[in-house]
Amino acid sequence: MKIEWLIAFYLFISVMMTVFNFGYLAYEKVHAKRFDARTKRFAVLLGQEIERNAEFPTEDHKRTLERAMRRMAGMESFDLTMGHLLREDPDKSERYLHGIATVFDHLTYLFAKKDDLHRAYFAYIVKRWYRERPAGNTVEQALLRYVREGSFYARQNALEALSQMGSARALAEAISTLERDGEFHSPKLVTEAALAFAGEAAELEAELKERVGRFSPHTVAALVNYLRMADLGDLDVVLSLMRDEREDLEVRLACIRYFMRRRWPAAEADLLKLASDNDPARWEYQAIAATALSNYPGMEAVEVLKGCLSSPSWFVRNNAARTLYDYGLTLEDLDDVVNGSDAYARDMLAYHWELRRVEAEERKRKEAGPA
Repeated sequence: MKIEWLIAFYLFISVMMTVFNFGYLAYEKVHAKRFDARTKRFAVLLGQEIERNAEFPTEDHKRTLERAMRRMAGMESFDLTMGHLLREDPDKSERYLHGIATVFDHLTYLFAKKDDLHRAYFAYIVKRWYRERPAGNTVEQALLRYVREGSFYARQNALEALSQMGSARALAEAISTLERDGEFHSPKLVTEAALAFAGEAAELEAELKERVGRFSPHTVAALVNYLRMADLGDLDVVLSLMRDEREDLEVRLACIRYFMRRRWPAAEADLLKLASDNDPARWEYQAIAATALSNYPGMEAVEVLKGCLSSPSWFVRNNAARTLYDYGLTLEDLDDVVNGSDAYARDMLAYHWELRRVEAEERKRKEAGPA
């Protein structure tokens, strides 16, 4: 009898949990619809208010806008309205945004007391719509605080907002703040923020160089990637990093990729040396160097890459074969490998040449179109 009661109790709890889950889902769906409807309705009213004040925002309008943007729905409505105005009349929207810049200064104090969700969204709104240049100290310091104390999304949005403001000092300080924070952040976040920087790239490079001693290896690697993509950087400094055996693996690999994009004769000998290193424990250097040599064609490079085809690492063999193909060589030019004793080297060459042949035929078929 006791077992039957226990089973019945268990079934009752299971049914109640199911009812609760369905009820909660229904509530969330209704709540989301009401929020969307309220946001759209508010966006219409706010849009009319903005349209009346677009040319010259009055103080009354700024106070109205400030009250509206204290809530999440108000910020979302503002974002929707400004997106519409920007598409309809870019010049008018820019004049309006310059006119309401002080609203963001006032809101900064309010959102300093809010939770991370509100601060993250406010940082996003600042990134998109704040136009005061140079940025007000209040807004700038608030964003730096979000980078230091906020959640992942608050940090990301704040860093992106700072990059849009065009202050090299502020963005470099924000990246330094990420280092002091001690929490994990993606190096890609640093690279993308630097690439999106709206100010003078040379100024940002100088500010970052001044602080480079504070950065961890993965941040240094991210900054080398930024310099590579932006075609910036001191070639001698990057070369010295690549040569330094004590330097972190990711930093040296970033330097190798840097010289893959920015061809520099002084780096060629070092790339050849790295591609010739057959130490299995250092296969990453050999693999990336084999790819970097695609920008340094020559007989010596060809011989080094032929040696890479016998590497125990698939990645090294693959990258070497791809680079040899990119040189414009044929299988007849590589006859000593094709007819050699290394089956792995032969197979890798055959694979790449066949792959490129199939890709070329596919491109021709697409260009020809339907019969």
